[in-house]
Amino acid sequence: MLRAREEDYQVAGPSTSTEVVPVDQLSVDRQQLIRQAAACYEQTVKNINVLNSEDVQVGPKFISVSQNVENIEVARGRILGLQLVSRQMNKPLRCSVAVFVCWTLVVAIILISFIFYMVFNKNPTRLDLDIHEPWYLRRDDWYANDDRGITLLNLPISMVIISHSVREYCTEKYQCVQYVLDIQRDHLTENRWDDIGPNFLVGGNGYVFEGRGANVLGEMVKFFDYKSISIMFLGNYVYDKPTLAMFDNLSVLFKELVNKRVLTTDYKVYGQCQVIGAIVKPGPNVMDNLHHFDHWDPKNRSSCMTLQYS
Repeated sequence: MLRAREEDYQVAGPSTSTEVVPVDQLSVDRQQLIRQAAACYEQTVKNINVLNSEDVQVGPKFISVSQNVENIEVARGRILGLQLVSRQMNKPLRCSVAVFVCWTLVVAIILISFIFYMVFNKNPTRLDLDIHEPWYLRRDDWYANDDRGITLLNLPISMVIISHSVREYCTEKYQCVQYVLDIQRDHLTENRWDDIGPNFLVGGNGYVFEGRGANVLGEMVKFFDYKSISIMFLGNYVYDKPTLAMFDNLSVLFKELVNKRVLTTDYKVYGQCQVIGAIVKPGPNVMDNLHHFDHWDPKNRSSCMTLQYS
């Protein structure tokens, strides 16, 4: 703003003349200048004409914006099909969801455990051999008592161990059946075993009895039961004489055990004294005839005692 000192300017009044007034002759009317400035400040635009223009708007413009704002916990909850809200707003609902998830996990674990149990822990069953000869007697044929439970062998097995009962010798079927029942009773009551000890038994007439069975863990030769098939000759073979039928029928049994993959194709036959040492079992009369078995291994034959029996 230009300020003029009263001593420099003096305005005499409006004039249309172009005459130049000396500075020292010019005067300023302060009130008039204030009125003129105020009049200019208060001027407003009343009319505006716009020609040949588009998208022109005079005055304020209002825009309406619509948007849905959603709670982030609600959005997450909908993934599970549940309406979750903040802890402060709905704590009971969050607790219900947690309980539901926990019970779902518990049910899933129980179901999976049950499936695994059914698949991998089936009740063990005794293997039935395809031998249909009059000389082969299954457990039902000799009226075996029920066992207290069975444990299966880890097949195939590579050893057959021969022993003897150190009891009466038998040649008649009914007599051998009675002896086998007596042995089972003693093993159940006196020895407190789960069943008769050996996997199979053979009588003097060549009858072969199913004892614990082909695929069941026997109990006759300690430390070797888990890796062998045990055969018990009925009688005391320090004195008794085995028959050729006993070896022939056992050879048929061994062949079937190989076919059923109970025995390996290269299995070995031993007398009990060969694997234990310093005992008589199965007796010298059996040991002298083990050569009838193609798979007999004579190793440690000299360790078998002949002067006494056990």
